[in-house]
Amino acid sequence: MATTIDQSVNGKSANGANSEQNDSKETTTTIADAEAIPLESFSIKSTHQDTEEAEAASLKSTDVIIDKPESGLNDSPIDEIPKPTEQELNPCLAKFMSFCQEGSLESVKELIESGSIKVNDTFSDGISGLHWACINNRLSLVKYLAENGANPNLYGGELRATPLHWACRNGLVYIVQYLVSNTSADPNLRDLQTYNALHLAVHSSNITLVVYLLLSCCDPSNKKHLYIDEPDGSNRTALHWASYQNDIFTVNALLRFGADVSKTDDSQFIPLHWCFMRGHKNVMKALIEGGSDIFAKNDVGKNSFDIAKDMNCSQAWRKVLIESGLDPKNNWAPKVRWVSPKVGKVSTYLAPFVLLPISLSICTTSQGLAFPKLVLAFAFFAFGTYIINKTIIPTYLIDDKPLPKSPLLAGIFSATAFWCIIVWMFKILPATLFSNFFANLFIGISIVIFVWSFFKAMFINPGFVPTPTDNAVILSQVEDLLSCGKFDTDHFCVNSFVRKPLRSRFSRHNKKLVARFDHYCPWVYNEIGVRNHKLFITFVYALNLAILLFTYLTIQYFDKLKESIESDDEDNQSFFCRLIDENLCYGYKNNQFHFNLLVWCWLQYIWIFFLCLVQTFQILRGLTTWEFSSLNSRIYSPRSNHSTVPEEVADSLTQPPRSDRKNNEFQTCLNLLGIDQFVMTMKMTIMSVFNRNRATSIDPLHIDIPTDYGLKQNWLDFWIIGEPNWRNIFYLPIEGENNLNGQVVDYYNLYEYPPKSSSQVV
Repeated sequence: MATTIDQSVNGKSANGANSEQNDSKETTTTIADAEAIPLESFSIKSTHQDTEEAEAASLKSTDVIIDKPESGLNDSPIDEIPKPTEQELNPCLAKFMSFCQEGSLESVKELIESGSIKVNDTFSDGISGLHWACINNRLSLVKYLAENGANPNLYGGELRATPLHWACRNGLVYIVQYLVSNTSADPNLRDLQTYNALHLAVHSSNITLVVYLLLSCCDPSNKKHLYIDEPDGSNRTALHWASYQNDIFTVNALLRFGADVSKTDDSQFIPLHWCFMRGHKNVMKALIEGGSDIFAKNDVGKNSFDIAKDMNCSQAWRKVLIESGLDPKNNWAPKVRWVSPKVGKVSTYLAPFVLLPISLSICTTSQGLAFPKLVLAFAFFAFGTYIINKTIIPTYLIDDKPLPKSPLLAGIFSATAFWCIIVWMFKILPATLFSNFFANLFIGISIVIFVWSFFKAMFINPGFVPTPTDNAVILSQVEDLLSCGKFDTDHFCVNSFVRKPLRSRFSRHNKKLVARFDHYCPWVYNEIGVRNHKLFITFVYALNLAILLFTYLTIQYFDKLKESIESDDEDNQSFFCRLIDENLCYGYKNNQFHFNLLVWCWLQYIWIFFLCLVQTFQILRGLTTWEFSSLNSRIYSPRSNHSTVPEEVADSLTQPPRSDRKNNEFQTCLNLLGIDQFVMTMKMTIMSVFNRNRATSIDPLHIDIPTDYGLKQNWLDFWIIGEPNWRNIFYLPIEGENNLNGQVVDYYNLYEYPPKSSSQVV
């Protein structure tokens, strides 16, 4: 988008304006007589109307009010000759400014090299060609002007800002990087509003620009040092502004670099006070964890509780404090935990070993009162879970949805497996060892495999990408991404400050970047990544076989018992028994706990079955669960990845952005059972069938997936590390190594996919 001057109004221009990027269409925006909104217009009020006024005062200081003067035609004589504008008096300079806005490098070269224009020539507003090239993201032109003597510290516009200020206002990280690294541009200079480069970068809400400035200017070892807590004219720091904007990425980045949470502005507001303007919980929590004083008062004697009340977010504020481990009954002092987090986790994991058998024992439905007993059993299990959720889990985890993030589900599975193994070893095995020898042998092998792989997958490092501790190393990674046009949140993790390897994703549970991330599995209480994915699939396949064998052997066991005891008359069979196998009917009547355990296993088999089906499909297509779930969203629901790559250096191979999904309670339940992935698989298959003959439609099963090298190769890549022989099937990754297209790659440092052969291209 080219930003230009409205020459028909009065020939003046603003410091800058927000420039929107559109890869498919160029538009032109006109700016005239722009005046920035003063910071002092923000104030905290208690009424809803005043709150709207505070929010209307613009989150970004880059917003401007266009104030065009009255034409005054009725006050002037009809025959008065209008005075020529500066642009009309100097058309050559006007063309130069226009060419800089449009990025016409050859035209600018012609004007400068012919001597018609000097590179630092301006109109009376002081805006140079470099200003316009910067704000319109014309990197090639910026380089040419700077190399030919353009002054990067020249003040221009009504806000008396430099080209660096204009670029920072609009979040143009590639322009800022060039100016900071290759010119004498000074990030400490201030515009008329007393903002420096860091303030304006925070105003832009572009986290990639903030990260670059923090790494390049806020590290004490850098030549162009920029103090991270440098205040503006109202003594507000960058953290004040990030908190006001409720920009969690920027807040976390500033805190990571040591921003002071106790700095006060002219109104004695600390950053925590400003975050209540919009009341986002994650920003409040980050500032509390950063050491904010919740009792600090502003100039009118109000603390955080008073301000939260004024901003109608008291409930959210109280919830954040509790989640942060503060005790409301003890004046919000740190809560004293009655057990250690480690003991709490172990207790949560072991609780189902008691809850499950008691609940199954209550369900003696064959003896009458079936419905009340079912309700009682369910109520007992639910009440036990509720007690755990309210008393034990808070000792190590406080969250809106704590159960999927706790070891409880892993404990439920383990308890189920434990009691099934006990029943098999002490009841089924003695009775069926010789009559069903091979079935018992296979279930024994399956049990050993799934128990070993379960605990191994639970406790192993799933593939956490090592994070550099030296800011110079991180800056080097950022520079590499900038050089290839890939510095955005798809290629750089703004949570862990490390370049993202392909197929990696940040774990919200472990707060680390996981290589070849598949999904978080609450049933094994761990992320599934490059180092434990093979273990996880082994566990799922072995468990699937074990449940089927347990069902078969249980039926055989009931048959043995039925033959040894005279069976009941068929006329006395209940309606339920008429619906099931006679052997199962015998177990239902005479071995209720065993029968209930079998039914519970069948319920568990729901997510096992869906998981086997979907995971097998994904492996054959060369996809992870996360990549598979993102196929639709990345095409139809794109999100911003904070990329401001100039058009001339845009990387055509950059993958489309992907959107984050927001889950409700029903969606969470589907996720736990694996049904969401199964539904998506069926959806894509059906869409593929109906779209096959449509020339304009996308075939979901024939999207060019960069990691799909064919069914056979994908299957071998998953199971084998190194050469394709049977011994390599049993090897586990030591770090991030795994096969991709038959080659061993390091997923900790994978930034390009192995090329496909002509037969592998869709």
